[in-house]
Amino acid sequence: MGEEKFRIGDWQVDPKTGRVFRGGQETRLEPKAMEVLLYLAQHAGEMVTRQELEENVWTGTVVSYEALSVTINKIRKAFQDDSRQSKYIETLAKRGYRLVAPVSNIVTDNEAVPRSSIQPPASKIFPFNITLPSLLMAIFVLVIPLGLGGYYLFDRNDSPISSMLDQTGPSIAVLPFSNISGNPEQDYIAYGLTEDIITDLSRVSRLLVISRSSVAGYTGQNPDLEEINSIFGVHYILTGSVRKASDRLRIAVQLVDTRNNRQVWGERYDRSASEFVTVQDEITQKIVSALVIRLTNEEQIAITRHYTNNLEAHDYYLRGRALYNSITKEGNNLARKMFAKAIELDPDFARAYGAMALTYVDDYRRKWSRHPTESAEQALKIARQAVQIDNSAAVPHWVLGYVYLYGKKNPDKAISSAEKAILLNPNYADAYALLASAYSFNGRSDDAIRLNRHAMKLNPTSSVVYYANLGRDLYFKDNLDEATKTLQE
Repeated sequence: MGEEKFRIGDWQVDPKTGRVFRGGQETRLEPKAMEVLLYLAQHAGEMVTRQELEENVWTGTVVSYEALSVTINKIRKAFQDDSRQSKYIETLAKRGYRLVAPVSNIVTDNEAVPRSSIQPPASKIFPFNITLPSLLMAIFVLVIPLGLGGYYLFDRNDSPISSMLDQTGPSIAVLPFSNISGNPEQDYIAYGLTEDIITDLSRVSRLLVISRSSVAGYTGQNPDLEEINSIFGVHYILTGSVRKASDRLRIAVQLVDTRNNRQVWGERYDRSASEFVTVQDEITQKIVSALVIRLTNEEQIAITRHYTNNLEAHDYYLRGRALYNSITKEGNNLARKMFAKAIELDPDFARAYGAMALTYVDDYRRKWSRHPTESAEQALKIARQAVQIDNSAAVPHWVLGYVYLYGKKNPDKAISSAEKAILLNPNYADAYALLASAYSFNGRSDDAIRLNRHAMKLNPTSSVVYYANLGRDLYFKDNLDEATKTLQE
């Protein structure tokens, strides 16, 4: 194509200035995006594989899966194209891309771009010395961009997942249980009890449950309930304490209605340590009864299911979870040993398999492994085992999706697993966030924004990833003010 202007459909392309324009509309592409566009134009009507683009545009450079996806999206945005009904760049699932619009040379150039149509530089949008596109690119590369294509459950307005976003009902925050034993080595027991109750309650579709990561910041604190309510805006708050002494387990719990600061239900348990899982089930059932929630038959079965009946295996699993959350190479390795021990004691402990798979994919992602490809393969193998053992639990499906996305770069399979996780756990914030990010790279920013906002509703103190994903989607919808605010947050 060279440096001369040419047409793609009814748009003009000026490689010298990086402009794509039509009438009074103009977009400036960054150099790399223009190079990709030129290569596609030179092969108009032909399939161009990802490998071809990487070898010819990013010559000699290692390119992430996400970098090319982001670049294609920028080009689509310039042409105001829709990936679902593309008139310009068609995605050929798992193969590559094809420029489907006609390409022609310009004989006469009478189409001038009015000065008024040229947008101010992005640096004027930000009150500091960084452009919005460059910040977005940093987020795409450094955080967790995802790429997807295909037809999914959320495509239908009447889909189960779509209807979950509009569901109303009581809401609850389960604050971290306090370890009152005086022994810090028992912190993992309180952590595990909190996590398991949240997981059990999250299966109830008529109940909005604040995620574990949002309440984790209150561990070891005695927060004011009014302050908690102002942050989470929930109808109910559950608080509790746990103490293990020898072979005895003492648990105290209370459920408070935040609207009148009245205790709805409270109980003290003094049981054998071997009844840990049984007590946990009783607490979940009591909460559901106190909130007068009618459970479906599936939900009734789900919240009374035991992941393992082996108390020692459960104990090793809880220890592993606490170590894994340190997000260090050493903690990751120690956590894997704990999960391995749990599996040795109970070979059918699906959640332990899922947790172990996460340690391997994190070895791959965080470059802790000397053999990253082998780590990714091992993560996939173990995650598949988890799902095979327990296909009716949400966490193994989410783990499998996580592995497909981060370990195997297979977004199509990742989104399928994420959807299954949401259907099994309607309050799974991270699964909604995963699905949201996937849709954004499929050019479906409206759906992605809706999903991500719901994830943030379930996880009010969201991580940086949630804000990065939402900011990216708002940017793609040209909502620059809100995108700027979100990305600054």
